[in-house]
Amino acid sequence: MLRLVLLVALAGLTACGPSRPDLASRISAEGHAADFPALVPLGPLLQGADALVPRSAEREGQTLEARAADLRRRAALLRQMAL
Repeated sequence: MLRLVLLVALAGLTACGPSRPDLASRISAEGHAADFPALVPLGPLLQGADALVPRSAEREGQTLEARAADLRRRAALLRQMAL
């Protein structure tokens, strides 16, 4: 019974809250006149996903090490600056 009363009170409070903006009035006339986008079959899209090549851990590691070295170099330059 208490849960029902709390649920009704909560529903009443949400009804008194601020109204949502009217999004339909923000659509331009061109947007209303535009055609819906064409639907494409999902099969060919999913077949293309199998052709994706996984990233190489070695190459990614080298890139990460290069970025870290560059950040260390920049930090050393900042430490040398007179404030």
